[in-house]
Amino acid sequence: MTIGAIDPEQRRLAQRLVLAALRRFHRGQPLSVDLRMDALVSRVRTAASKRPPSRHRGAAPLELEDPELRRVIDDLVTDGRLTRNGRRVGLADARPGLDPQMDERVRTLLDGLRAARAEPPRVDGIAARLGIPPNVIDQLRAAGTLRQIAPGIDYPADVWSALHDRITRMSGPIHVGRLRDELHTSRRHAEAILAAVMPGPGRRQRR
Repeated sequence: MTIGAIDPEQRRLAQRLVLAALRRFHRGQPLSVDLRMDALVSRVRTAASKRPPSRHRGAAPLELEDPELRRVIDDLVTDGRLTRNGRRVGLADARPGLDPQMDERVRTLLDGLRAARAEPPRVDGIAARLGIPPNVIDQLRAAGTLRQIAPGIDYPADVWSALHDRITRMSGPIHVGRLRDELHTSRRHAEAILAAVMPGPGRRQRR
């Protein structure tokens, strides 16, 4: 089969697989806007390989090569069912966001972290108790809603921004002990904060 002539049945099959793959992606990662083209092609290939064999006319195997599959995806962009941003594609009608129940759980999580100020507890423990799955936490980090400065130490974006500004405006020597005392936090948190704000050689008198 050449790239210039895609069989209509294969085109329809590829379209169904592409749209289904993106729906699953958006359900699994509700905060994500789009997906890399190569990742989408891989997901379609995986879904096609799992289709049970059947003699039914609509259950033929996917026989398109990758260039043809990409062409089908481009055509879905052209007809408005998909959107494209560079090498990334997504469903045109997808609206990134959490369902109301999960959104409320995330708000509770962020409020709890804000209340802890400079010494937040581990996010994974709170998330598990609230019923927030790890993939949602990963998406919150990727979206910048949570800022992870060290393993087990995450701050809501607004809290981290305020801490960062406060520290960069401090005069005189800045070291772990001083941060621990001024921020009323543990040495572990003070070390992570200092390393995140002043990484490497630029750090001022860590002790």
